[in-house]
Amino acid sequence: MEATVTTAAPHARFGWLRTRGLRLIFFFAYALMVLMILEQGRIIHAQQMLIRQLYPDSVELSSARVRLNQQAHH
Repeated sequence: MEATVTTAAPHARFGWLRTRGLRLIFFFAYALMVLMILEQGRIIHAQQMLIRQLYPDSVELSSARVRLNQQAHH
């Protein structure tokens, strides 16, 4: 009698990877995308606050430049 060894076919062994692996990859990609979008929102908000804080200084510097130019031409 011959002894036969049966092994599972490679596609059967990694069948769970095909069914669940793709879902896991999409889930992690989606989670990373959500985290990136949240971080971008936080950065945009911080930039808006910085612009609002710097705007009065910009207006003051512009008016000072205008006054200096007017004084230089008179």
